[in-house]
Amino acid sequence: MTDNWSVHLLTEYFSAVSASEDEPAAIETAAARAAEALDAEVGAVVMDDEVRGCWGFGTQSAPADLVTAAHGSPTLSVSSLGVLFTATGHLGRTTPGALLVARTDRQFQADERLMLHGMGQVLGLALRGLRTLGTERALREQREREAEERLRLLEAVGTRQRLLETLLSIQRAISKRRPLQEVLDAVTEGASGLLENAEVALVLRPSGTDQLTVASTYAPGIPGTGGGDEEVEAAGATARVRASAAQAMRAGDVVTQAVVGGQGSSGMMLATPVHVGGAVGGSLVALTTGYGDIADQRELLTAFAQQVNLALTDAQTIRAIREAYHDSITGLPNRALFLEKLKQGLANARRNEEVLVLYIDLDRFKEVNDSFGHSTGDEMLAEVAERIRSCVGSEDTAARLGGDEFAVMLEHSDPAAGVQLANEIIGAVRQPFWIAGRNVFIDASAGVASSESGRTDPVELLSNADLAMYHVKRRDPGHTAVFEPEMRAAILRRLELHTDLKYALALSELTLQFQPLISLDSAELVAVEALLRWPHPRHGPVPTAELVRMAEETGLIVEIGRWVMRASAKQVAAWRTALPGLSLNVNVSAREIADSEFPATVADVLTETGLTGGALTLELTETGLMTDPDGMAHCLSQLKALGVQLAVDDFGTGYSSLAYLCRLPVDQLKIDRSFVAGLTGSSPSRAVVRAIVELAHTLGIQAVAEGVEDGAQLDALRVMGCELGQGYHFARPLDPDDVPALLSRELARTK
Repeated sequence: MTDNWSVHLLTEYFSAVSASEDEPAAIETAAARAAEALDAEVGAVVMDDEVRGCWGFGTQSAPADLVTAAHGSPTLSVSSLGVLFTATGHLGRTTPGALLVARTDRQFQADERLMLHGMGQVLGLALRGLRTLGTERALREQREREAEERLRLLEAVGTRQRLLETLLSIQRAISKRRPLQEVLDAVTEGASGLLENAEVALVLRPSGTDQLTVASTYAPGIPGTGGGDEEVEAAGATARVRASAAQAMRAGDVVTQAVVGGQGSSGMMLATPVHVGGAVGGSLVALTTGYGDIADQRELLTAFAQQVNLALTDAQTIRAIREAYHDSITGLPNRALFLEKLKQGLANARRNEEVLVLYIDLDRFKEVNDSFGHSTGDEMLAEVAERIRSCVGSEDTAARLGGDEFAVMLEHSDPAAGVQLANEIIGAVRQPFWIAGRNVFIDASAGVASSESGRTDPVELLSNADLAMYHVKRRDPGHTAVFEPEMRAAILRRLELHTDLKYALALSELTLQFQPLISLDSAELVAVEALLRWPHPRHGPVPTAELVRMAEETGLIVEIGRWVMRASAKQVAAWRTALPGLSLNVNVSAREIADSEFPATVADVLTETGLTGGALTLELTETGLMTDPDGMAHCLSQLKALGVQLAVDDFGTGYSSLAYLCRLPVDQLKIDRSFVAGLTGSSPSRAVVRAIVELAHTLGIQAVAEGVEDGAQLDALRVMGCELGQGYHFARPLDPDDVPALLSRELARTK
């Protein structure tokens, strides 16, 4: 079979198959043409393990083995024909299936199989095209139906254009806060006009009464046309109005009744209920002449009654809306109104003019609220608002954003003026508050942000001021900071770290280092302190203080603390086989100690790792110890029962009570590195260190110096009688793999 002839056959095949009107016709044509072209008795198309078309048998009588053959079987057994040789051509990757031919006299040659493969691809292409055409045809028909529906809707809208224009006019009056009576009169007048000059009355029942009062009427014959509040008289037409109104209000739906007037005139009385704030509060009544389309009239009257509902509900809620934009405690604008005013201020700012936002957060307010109660806290917030008002100018806007957060907007100002005002407000807040018969002091931190050229997003500007406040509150509370773009990057980094920390433990990203504690008299290695490390895969090493703070903020401190204790205890227990006297110091937080399960956790760790209680020292800051002295004493006594040693970390940098300190079963006082750094020379730190060492000796416990950097500091500490020390002078924090070498040197030194 020549190439030209193959191309000719495929071209004819494609034309024949593509000319089919639908998929079944294309399949039948494809099967027949393939069998004819390849001199076969059978031609079939198998898709999804189903014979879709068959030439030679028909789909109903096609042998079941055709499906098997389509999957590659070289022969096909047919009872009437015997064994047939088969060949298949797949329809393509996107059209699963095969084109199959079979004949009795000879096998199919390579060029014939190649031709069949081309036919299969052509059929697949044609089927995809037919399906695409079918989809397009369906979409076109759908679009035509939608166009017809839109046309019908447009025609309906056109017939009701007059109604919509009238309703729109009333809605504009409502939105512009036009006088309520003016709006109600527009409703009755509009309804009258669209009901072919019917007489229309709006009857209301004032809250708390059963009396029906005409609020507005339009058309001669009904008292009070053009507005008024006359009572509906029980006579003549007005009696019918009152009766219909009352009936509609009771039914909660539109009511109608035929009316026969004087001189043989007739019409319909329609009444629909009017709702005020969700409850039935009146009725809109219309007296029409003649008998029009009742359904249309009911619908139209109901539409106008809904406008009355909107107007009355709007008037009723105006005060609530105004209150919703002001803080109920301080009377200041709330966040929503502040952002609206900020938006206006930014829009009105002329070129090169700046709009400033001050974000003020009260420090220690929560303590006052928790100690004296929320009512006292509310009084303090109101007083803070007054102090802020006294600081800001008449053109400035002060607001309470929520909780203990306030904001001030300054127009036509600059950052220096914003910082000055923020400091004035902080100074005013620092003045004593007379609360519950005593002076109470709080503080405040503030952030300042200014609008930039072309930046008019009020939310972003407020957020920038918030970020600046957050920045200073973390680093230097009680002061003011001006927003810088780096602050946003810092907070985004912090948020990312907060998220990553939740997975760091599971991903084994947290590691430990160990820093030796040395006896200052004998230079003996006494213990190692476990130090938590987080080498973040993207941000690099996270400072330990920041890591611990984030762990406390995310509530992970207890879980991470357990891991640190268990991992370090297991490690030190292994090292004690080489140096039996080696002990472990582990830092624990006040939150861990506050956990009632903490002593049991420590006991479990000691049991699991084989570390003795006397070889474990838990370090707590003195501020942490004072968080709940009575509860802390109970927990520490349980720990002491396990033999665990206790140390007060960073002593001298927090606050504590010597009376409580004497009560607690403490074994060590760790002198903060800031005092040790000032040992040389005439620094006051020397006297502080001496006092701490003497205090430790008076209490019968050890003094431990942190951050020993050089020999001069070591000599001074020895003279004072300090027992233990740690710092770079002895060794930097070591990875676990580097500790065995330290142990080996220690063993060699002591031999």
